[in-house]
Amino acid sequence: MEKAKIFIDEFGNSHLNLSKKGTFSHFVYASVIIPESSIEKARILRSEICAKFRLGSDIKSKNIGDKKHFQKRLDILNYLVENLDFTIDVLVIDKSKLDQEKGGLKFKKTFYKYFQKLLISKYNNLYNSYNIHLDRLGSDSFKTELSQFIDNYGTQRDLFNPDRTFELSDDKTDEKLVQFADIIAGSLGRLFCLSNYNSNSDKIYQILHTRMSVSYFPYLKITKKETSKTKILSEEISTLNLESLKNYLKTSEKSEDALKRRLLEYLYTNSKIDSDRLVPSYELIDYLKNFSKTINEDKLRLLIRDLRYEGLFIISHSGKPGYKLASNYSDIEQHFGHFMKYIEPMLQKINVLNQNISQLSFNKINPLEKDKQFIRIKKLIEQL
Repeated sequence: MEKAKIFIDEFGNSHLNLSKKGTFSHFVYASVIIPESSIEKARILRSEICAKFRLGSDIKSKNIGDKKHFQKRLDILNYLVENLDFTIDVLVIDKSKLDQEKGGLKFKKTFYKYFQKLLISKYNNLYNSYNIHLDRLGSDSFKTELSQFIDNYGTQRDLFNPDRTFELSDDKTDEKLVQFADIIAGSLGRLFCLSNYNSNSDKIYQILHTRMSVSYFPYLKITKKETSKTKILSEEISTLNLESLKNYLKTSEKSEDALKRRLLEYLYTNSKIDSDRLVPSYELIDYLKNFSKTINEDKLRLLIRDLRYEGLFIISHSGKPGYKLASNYSDIEQHFGHFMKYIEPMLQKINVLNQNISQLSFNKINPLEKDKQFIRIKKLIEQL
């Protein structure tokens, strides 16, 4: 297997106090992975991009603002994808789920050590040999400390895999190809970091998604329940759901439906990134706050309820506060099972109550038998 050249940069900061101005809601690592044989081509391409898009001598995401230059960002990403074969590995860290009062992650050094080890360790299972360059941060002493830590606990070298290296590199003076990770991390930050959300983020996703693998920390998903029906019907479920989604977005043009459309678009984008992931309620609320300051958990539930009544396949799972678009038969099966846990006990309680009333009144009072408005409940109880 060819050696992997891996260039990593981040978007966000390690501060866990999200109420503090300027603190990012998420922290995003982006790895750009290029085969060693394409490195010279990549270096030439980096210079071409700087000249073609008038960036000066370096590609820096922070210099490409959203208000005036968002299209330039898209053009750079398109040009990069069209002219170089590479892949993107992403780690998205939800900082609201990291306890700032307990544990070592509230300390900057521990934060970077922990998540860099988590990101880098996976490459030991993917590549026999690699060179990792990560954009340097902090003081020289921290650079040395972090490099030694990753060298000891992240990269795994042995007799069969001796060629694995990691180093912190300044993207201007040491290794300029880290700038590819800089522009991609900065772009994906606008997709995954809700505090820096951009309404055109889906355009970034459209350009990059075929190259990307995404991991989340922490990760919330529905455990698939494999059945013989799952494999047969999953493709149909996914197709039907997409048709329902497109039909809704096409026909719901009323202003009061705008928030529902935003919610569906966000769920759809997340479904494309990872169809098994449940999007936590708080994440949906944080996203929708970009469009409505009054959104809260109760209003989110009402939005979900209304969309379900309109035929959208939005599912949840017992004990896990999140939502996703159904992508397979197992999703539907578990979703129905979730509601049956409530429906069956309710019907049983009605049946027991009806039996007691009937017995005590010698059947003079028997709602299920004599009251026509309860005939549907009677038929349901017959199926228990």
